[in-house]
Amino acid sequence: MALTRPAGTWTYDDLFSLPDDGKRYEIIEGDLYEMPAPSWVHVTVVMNLILLLGPLVRSLGGVLATAPADIFFEGADPVEPDIVVTLPGWSGKTRRRGLEGAPDLLIEVLSPSSRGHDTLTKRALYARAGVREYWIVDPENRTLEILTLDRDSLHTRQIATGAETAASPLLNDFAVPLAAVFARLDEIEDE
Repeated sequence: MALTRPAGTWTYDDLFSLPDDGKRYEIIEGDLYEMPAPSWVHVTVVMNLILLLGPLVRSLGGVLATAPADIFFEGADPVEPDIVVTLPGWSGKTRRRGLEGAPDLLIEVLSPSSRGHDTLTKRALYARAGVREYWIVDPENRTLEILTLDRDSLHTRQIATGAETAASPLLNDFAVPLAAVFARLDEIEDE
């Protein structure tokens, strides 16, 4: 079955007409993007981040969620960030279908197939929506970039590399040691 529609016309309801083939999709500004299954490197980094952030977010009274989870806001119908954080006072709504409104923090772990999509398309989308903080985690280069919202643009606050520790302004300067973020990656064999 061909997945064709005029550019910019895909909607959330259209997702239900797609074949049940196990693929995941995002809709940004009405365009459909297929999301391939993540690699084991990607999954390992996401799990490391969950273990680091879970206790902190809970202690702050916030909510942490991971993909697959649909997030809806202007231009996103839906997107599926790797990790989503909302904090007390978040102005969105929690619905059965997913979150409606820009979360406080979104985290994307880069994969070779998603690098440009996450660093360009999603960065611009998240800024327009008002996401307060965006993390771009790069397992290949072992970096963590923290971007913060200033007016309608996300600006790099810090790029941590090597044995450095990143600090999240949104999470009360919570220290994120890169050694913990990228733990166990050296145990994964290349093909």
